[in-house]
Amino acid sequence: MKILSGIFWVLVLFVVSGCSSQSAKESPGSVAAVVNGVEITHGEIEYFARKSVPPGAATAETIEQKKAILANLVRMELLAQKAQEMGLDKDPDFTLALYEARRQVLAGMAESKLVKDVKPVTSETANSLVENNPRLFSNRKLLVYDEILIQGVDVPFLESMISMNEKGATEEQLIEVLNSRKKVFQKTTRSQTSDKIQPVILDVLLKSTPNRPIIARVEDKFSMILMLHKVLPVPLQGAQATQAAMSMAYAQQRNVLMAKSMTELLNNAKITYYGDYAKTSAGEQKVTGLPVPDQQRAARKTYKSVGYGAILSVSVIFAMLVLTASMRILRGGLWLPRLWPSSSIPDEPKTQYEWAYEAYKIEKFYIGFMALVIIAVLAFEIYLLAQYLPIPGIIASVLSGVLLGVAGSRVFSLAVLKGLSHKVYAVLVVVFTVPVVFGLLFIMTHPGV
Repeated sequence: MKILSGIFWVLVLFVVSGCSSQSAKESPGSVAAVVNGVEITHGEIEYFARKSVPPGAATAETIEQKKAILANLVRMELLAQKAQEMGLDKDPDFTLALYEARRQVLAGMAESKLVKDVKPVTSETANSLVENNPRLFSNRKLLVYDEILIQGVDVPFLESMISMNEKGATEEQLIEVLNSRKKVFQKTTRSQTSDKIQPVILDVLLKSTPNRPIIARVEDKFSMILMLHKVLPVPLQGAQATQAAMSMAYAQQRNVLMAKSMTELLNNAKITYYGDYAKTSAGEQKVTGLPVPDQQRAARKTYKSVGYGAILSVSVIFAMLVLTASMRILRGGLWLPRLWPSSSIPDEPKTQYEWAYEAYKIEKFYIGFMALVIIAVLAFEIYLLAQYLPIPGIIASVLSGVLLGVAGSRVFSLAVLKGLSHKVYAVLVVVFTVPVVFGLLFIMTHPGV
């Protein structure tokens, strides 16, 4: 019996140790390989596997993918060690490449975060896209054509080329003319499906005669010669079309959101170019196409930010007036807010015949309800404005509103207002609450900066 018990505990220890080994093997920090003393962990393999292995892949396929990733990491590590032996890590290009790699990784991570709210495309949406866009799916075609891009736009030269083309000039003859006139051009033979070609160029190609060149220009940027060779039908149908439509719709949503985010980042940035990329004396860019903030939009944003800050300040001012009028009702006498306590002069002189005043319950309930409304409205205003104003701007607006509200509340010390009844002050509480509510409604109906 003791022998059986001993064998049992040996088996238990064996199983536990095996489980621990497997757990350690699968943990991100566990080692998958050691290359000349440098460890390659499972975490590194999993990181690249998440980017290359498709979701739902078979276990065998996943294992093979991870083996390929590990093999590539081993080769890269060997090359990296060799580079260190050669002293390449001291090369200035290494520092620049390292900085650029860091920038690209951070930019990629930021892009992933910015577009994380893109919703998956449903099959119903994809099927609707397939039905409404036959050019991209059921009528999709493969076009083989030549594209010759000519630098600049020389109108007289283009007119002479068009005249030659109308007389039956071949593509080779047009290229000879380009060479003789020393025009800078680039010829490319493309093989693209119709969904990958710009609609304007696609229409021109589909209306053209095969093997007959067409001469055109793109605004004042460059000229081009197109010549169609073949058009073959390659329709996308069924599940293949649905999958392609889902990918297309998702990419479009992603690009729209990314373009919006990039526009916001650009307009919030301060960018200065120097040297050959700086502005001319006339204030124009020497090199066109460089990203620059939209100055008009930036100005509009500044005006709206100031406007939002002013609305918050006005709301706080009227909230202070509501507080002053409410305290007048609760205390039965004049009460003025102060920025600091005063011990020398009371709000109202007291006599030995004065008795303690207490407001009615209905008055307390009314003041309490209006206080909750004011607090809720101001809190919601600040919540909404936090999307458009920096925290210091919100604090400055609130403080300025408090200062102006304290100063404005001194109007209640005028003799004309001192003798007003509680009913009039109750009406004033409502009157002073209205602008606060209107401020919230304005922010809600005019969102964005």
